[in-house]
Amino acid sequence: MTKVYSAWWVVYHIDKKSWEPLFLMVKRFALSKKIERIAPKGKIQKWETQEQAAIREVWEEVWLGKEYLTARKKLDTLSLLLTNTNGQVGIDKDITYFLLEYNGDPDHVSVIDGEWFTGAYKRWDIKSVLNLVTYKDLRELYRIAYKSLADISVKDKFISSL
Repeated sequence: MTKVYSAWWVVYHIDKKSWEPLFLMVKRFALSKKIERIAPKGKIQKWETQEQAAIREVWEEVWLGKEYLTARKKLDTLSLLLTNTNGQVGIDKDITYFLLEYNGDPDHVSVIDGEWFTGAYKRWDIKSVLNLVTYKDLRELYRIAYKSLADISVKDKFISSL
């Protein structure tokens, strides 16, 4: 059985007018050929930490400068046993979820061609995210991320923006 380690991340930035967190999602074609909205993700390389993998993958997938990304919090780790079409377990997968803050200009976000990506949603509030994401576990991840951001007061957001 193969063991795979992956990092997923919820990327947000603070809107300077409303002081609300706005989220970035990647739009891609699912195996069903339907469009889905997901959080960026990728495999952790042997030479990097989970946080480094998260930042590297965001940079590779949506061209956000590494200097503008900060790993804020490890949100959760999920262990999955993935089966093949015969029902046999083929992959043992650990997925670690992170909250990343983007401090750059959201207008500079773009998605590379490839890996089934078709675009990026740059400025979605939590209600919109929960309506766009079809996967129950990913919606829960965004809820967890939003709740952890709610711990930051408006005063702290203002001071950190100076």
